[in-house]
Amino acid sequence: MGLYEIMLIIRPDFEPDQHEEIINGLKDTITKNEGLVNKVVDWRKRRLAYEIDKHVEGYYYLVYFSGQGAIIPEIEHYFRVSDAILRYLVVRVEEEEYKSVISEEATEETEAVEEAEEAEEVEADEATGEVVGQEESDKPDEAAVSAEEENDSKVNE
Repeated sequence: MGLYEIMLIIRPDFEPDQHEEIINGLKDTITKNEGLVNKVVDWRKRRLAYEIDKHVEGYYYLVYFSGQGAIIPEIEHYFRVSDAILRYLVVRVEEEEYKSVISEEATEETEAVEEAEEAEEVEADEATGEVVGQEESDKPDEAAVSAEEENDSKVNE
């Protein structure tokens, strides 16, 4: 089974929900031909290096998938019949590069889960009134607090 990368550019006048339809159609084409989509990267709207069909910008997407070589003509046919695609390029990727891209995704997901767990802990601590991570030097001096209270009471009198 080969490892592939597709770079595609969608016309700038298409809405984001239409982008999803195009990407889902591509995923369907790949899975119908016994392929597996591993990662889709949205590079967002970017300026084109040169004008294509009177467009100077386009939405870039990078798709990583695995499948048999016979799948490539089917994908290219999908792109040719779609008027949304300005340009595309299908490239075979070395296994090391493919694994590094996929492992980046796993690392990013792990970091996102850890950040969410930390945020939940902070929210729980705030709800119970606990202060996490405050050192002794950060805490207000009790003598200074009582002196401020005395000054406030004298001013109010």
